[in-house]
Amino acid sequence: MAPSRSTPAKLTSRTQATLNGFFNPPNSSSTRVSKWSPPTKSQSQSKGAVPTGSDRVLTDVLLAIKPVHLANIASGQKNHEFRKYRLRDAVTRLWLYETGDGGKGRASITHIAVIPASVRHTPGSVPTEPFGIGNTDFNGGLKESKYGYPVLELYELVRPVSLAEMKNQWGMGGAPMGWRYVRTDLWEDSWGEDQDRAQKVIRVF
Repeated sequence: MAPSRSTPAKLTSRTQATLNGFFNPPNSSSTRVSKWSPPTKSQSQSKGAVPTGSDRVLTDVLLAIKPVHLANIASGQKNHEFRKYRLRDAVTRLWLYETGDGGKGRASITHIAVIPASVRHTPGSVPTEPFGIGNTDFNGGLKESKYGYPVLELYELVRPVSLAEMKNQWGMGGAPMGWRYVRTDLWEDSWGEDQDRAQKVIRVF
């Protein structure tokens, strides 16, 4: 049984344009990399079973974010997440690990942001409207970041995944450096299939 976690306060909802198809769970043929060991008998007999263990979901990546930037995304003031690296096409969700930042942050995976499957803005290509914190500097080449990812939707985990749980329960070495694909078992526990998602996340916008 997973350790209990505290339930965060629900953030104010707002509306924003969405793209179709972002909530379909990844299929085994195109979005997961299976480990080399053969599936168990129960896995092979269960139609559509999701592999567990060291498998990864290639539509979902985990990355770290400072509390101030996450707060700006949640409030709608920041509508792009900027990074030095280009995520592969078909990545549609960013699992956001809020850093501790000297006690200002929760040191936990707290939110999941939905991004377009293939839009990876480069400097000068981010739309000027609507306004978003950091967009002008990025377009002007004033940031170290080379790619901008529009944030279309944001969800808050009902049970944030603490750094201790990341290490002890989910087998991670520690807080993310750069980015990494989300493990399938963590994906199932904190996002999962459509019918179970309302119990796992709260939509922020």
